[in-house]
Amino acid sequence: MSGYRNVITLILAICLMQAAASFLGVITPVGLTELKAGETLTGLIGAVYSAGFMAGAWAGPSLIGRYGTIRLYAAAAAFTAVCALAMGMVPGIGAWGAARALQGIGFGLLFASAESWLGEAVPKDRRGDMMGFYYFLSRIAGLLAPFLAFGLSALDPRGLNWVSILLCLSLVPLCLTRQEEPAPPAREVMRPMDLFRLAPSAVTGCFLAGLLNTGTLALLPTWTSTFEIGGGGTSAAAWAAAAAAAGALLVQWPAGRISDRVERRLVVAGLSLFSGAAALALAAGATRFSEPVVLILLGLWGAGAFTFYGVCAAHAIDRAGPGRIPQVMSGILFVWAAGSVAGPVMSGVAMSLGGPQALFGLAAAGLFLLAGIMLVRSRVRARPETVAPEAFMPAEAPSVAVPAPGPSAAERT
Repeated sequence: MSGYRNVITLILAICLMQAAASFLGVITPVGLTELKAGETLTGLIGAVYSAGFMAGAWAGPSLIGRYGTIRLYAAAAAFTAVCALAMGMVPGIGAWGAARALQGIGFGLLFASAESWLGEAVPKDRRGDMMGFYYFLSRIAGLLAPFLAFGLSALDPRGLNWVSILLCLSLVPLCLTRQEEPAPPAREVMRPMDLFRLAPSAVTGCFLAGLLNTGTLALLPTWTSTFEIGGGGTSAAAWAAAAAAAGALLVQWPAGRISDRVERRLVVAGLSLFSGAAALALAAGATRFSEPVVLILLGLWGAGAFTFYGVCAAHAIDRAGPGRIPQVMSGILFVWAAGSVAGPVMSGVAMSLGGPQALFGLAAAGLFLLAGIMLVRSRVRARPETVAPEAFMPAEAPSVAVPAPGPSAAERT
């Protein structure tokens, strides 16, 4: 248990920050609907958030190297909290769009600084276990946070005040932790192709986590539009999302612990095959199954689909080596965000062309593809950790290239 005690304050801080991100991810589209923003504009604002997140993740290593982990986290938390307060003070579509863009940058910096610190703090022989523990707790925080707005309008400033409260509270354990802050890394960023050469399996898995999971979740309310459970409508969509999240809660931590004893890529392959089979069953028979059976299958899908990201992150840290964890963690955040931009667009096109069953058909195909890649890559022995000088470049040199935007989820799944 000593390993958990060493990082529990750090994990608590990240969970409070994750709760704020999840709260905003739920309340923003509801508030935009109340402001009479159409679906296209709401999606565009989600895309702007994703672009901001990518920019924040990209700039993370340079800013950590310049200011240090705690100071960057504190500045980003304050900046993001102010943006939330501004949303409550100025309830307008334009103001909310600008605030979400800035919040994307803020949360990108928050995750980059906190998760790179956590990655350095956990011992290698227990990395999967403790990262799984972290993702398990952060998922609970993300699920519970939206209930803080129970009974409030999405435009009520009191709801958005909770975001500021959670972000400020996250500063308390982080600033008072006895865990030694990691030394500032070199102010360099790792280019995506160099990150891919270093940890191709982790990059592939994190990208597909953003692509498949974000896309499926974005279209889930449409997929459940004919369901009657919970009274139908948004209640049915909430039940479906909760079923998937419940499956992930049961598997996340055990999967991380197993990956400390079994090749991590094999664990990802197993999770992908398991989840892909459930997705295939949903694609082939959702209209024929009773709704309780569909919820069970959604739980089985979520158990695998929402848990392999954490194992991929642990694998990426394994390959990073000392002193490069901030660059690698920021890189995989950037890759995940890129997938989350494209995912909803791809899933929407699939449903338009193939009908509702195509949503989970696409998810199943992607998960089976990931399983195959991991099985092949698991036969490749780890190379010595060497990085050529050209693998890095000064942070001031590149401009952030952002793919075509699309809606994003606050929680990486």
